[in-house]
Amino acid sequence: MQPSNSGTARPAILVLSSMVSDGSVGGRLACFALERLGFPVWFIPTAHLPRHPGRNPSVRTNTSPDYLQGCLNDLSELAKTQPIAAVLTGYMGDAQQIDIIADAISNLKAAHPDLLYLCDPVLGDGDQLYVTEETANAMRDKLWPLCDIATPNRFELCWLEGATNQSVITAPALADLAEHAIPQCITVTSVAGLMKGHIGNLLTMPDTSAILFEHLAMPHAPHGTGDLFAALLLGHYLLSGNWEKATERASAALFELTARAAKSGLHDLPLIAEQISLERPMASVSKRQITSAQSGSRAAQPARPKGKRPVLKPSPLS
Repeated sequence: MQPSNSGTARPAILVLSSMVSDGSVGGRLACFALERLGFPVWFIPTAHLPRHPGRNPSVRTNTSPDYLQGCLNDLSELAKTQPIAAVLTGYMGDAQQIDIIADAISNLKAAHPDLLYLCDPVLGDGDQLYVTEETANAMRDKLWPLCDIATPNRFELCWLEGATNQSVITAPALADLAEHAIPQCITVTSVAGLMKGHIGNLLTMPDTSAILFEHLAMPHAPHGTGDLFAALLLGHYLLSGNWEKATERASAALFELTARAAKSGLHDLPLIAEQISLERPMASVSKRQITSAQSGSRAAQPARPKGKRPVLKPSPLS
């Protein structure tokens, strides 16, 4: 049953990602978006940085293993008396953190069978890792097989699935790789659009055609778009119980916010001033069904309704 807005408490979402003091990035951004959608958030930082290293050099402190384990133990106890809907993981400080977090998620899933886990594998971009190879290997071996849905960019999907980054570029090739990946449901972010100057997010699910949600690319987009997309995708899925609808809303919100940032010359996403866009974006995105490269056809047509799409797990709010 869909929750009402009459004071009914929604279940919590556990977020594990970086805490960056300056800028709309990392776990702080994800928490704001999820709270704007009405969800209480349990946030455990995996690392603390005063500034985003992509903008300025910054010191960094990883959360210690003992403190991380203690936080997860306490929140696991809290989850016995307060409802929890999902876990979202983003930036990981090191491989030891991943070991601890993977065990905690496995235990939470055993105790809460409907728990949803979204993995945003923050590993790298372009053509290189920006975490250590040990951390990336731990992500691939521990969190990648555990998640219900993942939101990698093109480089991260290729790295995690052992593909050659230079050869998997087009939407059909990415659809083929994602459809054969370990997670059953994947939304690949920052995929080159079928129209010149466009970019999109590619949703793949079992037993249905991949869909590319495409919009005009914004030059010099602010940092944090991947963090925001993952949070919005999870939040809108929990509200709708439908991955296609959630991907469309998250894509539209991101397009709206990056467009307004570009128009105003902002270095950060305008989350506070334009926060209504997180919940009810007005921008529209194009939807195109993508035929995987393996089928021998690279044709793509606008997506048409095909009845109810499969949902891997029921929404905890439905």
